[in-house]
Order: sequence, then C-alpha cells, then structure tokens
Amino acid sequence: MISRPKTVVKDEVKAVSSDTPEVNKGDTHTMNPEAGRMAAGIRQKYATDANPLNAYRELGEMFYKASVFDSSAYYFEQIAIGNPGVENWLRSGDAYLQAFTLTLNAARAEELADKTRESYAQALKLDPSNLHARTNTALTYVNSSNPMRAITILREVLEQQPNYLPAIISLGKLSMQSGQYDKAAERFKEVLRIDNKNMDGKIGLAYSYIELGKTADAKTLLNELLDEDIDPVVKDEVRKTLNNLK
Repeated sequence: MISRPKTVVKDEVKAVSSDTPEVNKGDTHTMNPEAGRMAAGIRQKYATDANPLNAYRELGEMFYKASVFDSSAYYFEQIAIGNPGVENWLRSGDAYLQAFTLTLNAARAEELADKTRESYAQALKLDPSNLHARTNTALTYVNSSNPMRAITILREVLEQQPNYLPAIISLGKLSMQSGQYDKAAERFKEVLRIDNKNMDGKIGLAYSYIELGKTADAKTLLNELLDEDIDPVVKDEVRKTLNNLK
C-alpha cells in the first residue's frame, strides 16, 4: 500500500508491528495466543507423520493467514530446504519480506532482510531471470545503508522487461519517499499506460498529484477508486484522503 500524502496526514501517526519473535525456531508465536493454540493442534495432528513437511506446510499457511509472517516464513523456509524449488523459495522469501516490511525493530529488520535475500537468492539460482525475486530483493535495500542498490536492481529488471509493473511501481514509491513527486508521477503514469485499472498506479499518481498541488486531478483519480471494487481498508484510506482535501 502506498503511503498517504504528507500534506494530508501531517498529524497522523500510524504504526504496524509484527515484532513478536518466534521461540526456539518455529515454536508457538508468543504474542498471538489463538495462532499458538492452532499451531499446537496442527503439531498434534501430525505427531506421527513421518514427513515433517506436511506439518510445516499447514503451519506456514496458518501463520500466514494470521499475519504472523516471521513464523510463517520459518516454516516455508523449512519446506524449501527439504524440497528445493523456485516456488517454495519464493514463498519463503515473500513471507520473510512481509515480516521485514512490518517490523519496527531495526536489528530485527536487518535479520529479516538477510533472510529475505537468502530465500530469493536460492530461487534465482534455480531461475536466474525470475523478475519477482529480483524486484522483491531490491525492496530489502530501500531503507538500508545502500538504498541505491534497490534502484540499480529495479533498473536492471526493467532492462530485462520494460513493462514489468511491480518494478515500475516500486521505483514510483521510491521517488515518493525521496520527495521527488514529479518523477513519481511519471512512473505511475507509465503504470497506468500499461494497465489503466492498476490500483497502485492510481493511488500513487493521486498522492503524487496532491504533493504537487494538483488537487483536482488527484480528486478525479480518488473518486474513480471509490467506485471500484477494492479492499475495504484501502477504500477507507482513499475516503479519508478525499475528506481532507480542500
């Protein structure tokens, strides 16, 4: 989700944390009692199963649905280690990336970034041209000591596939984060030229327009989004933004 414009949410503070570490590599997630109970039930269900991957798969899925991404990533990683394959390593990387994105602990973020890169690196060993793995690897460098690494990787992806939307959207978000809203707007316009229904493209362009003072153009895009069948949380954010625009 693209962050709401600074000019609209100057006084708002919003934080989401998944910092509830695993106990002993994959044991019950201590800060989610319900997920912990479900995990205990799954372990009991597979207690006599000779293949641990069956339990790992169900545990990984359960924790992912419960938004306990660090626990989910651990189990998906174990599956990938036991049964190496591009899809398994991508699933591990995706879960680690979710955990990395949500953590507010700097040290933990560094650990999760490393785990994310490791999983995607394994996928890329098997499929060197995998754009998903390369693009998401770039995202782990955005807030690192080497943010230019993210831009370099994304540009390399676009050299391989100029219309790859996740990479274009990511570059647009990076431009927004650095306050380069004119560049961001151009990226999101490019997204919409390729896919005129793309939600991230519309939101990104609308928020860039707001920062550039093009309020009328922003309102047009945001009102279009309200008429579409999109996630209720996203729709609520769009509505809040519209209500704050003069």
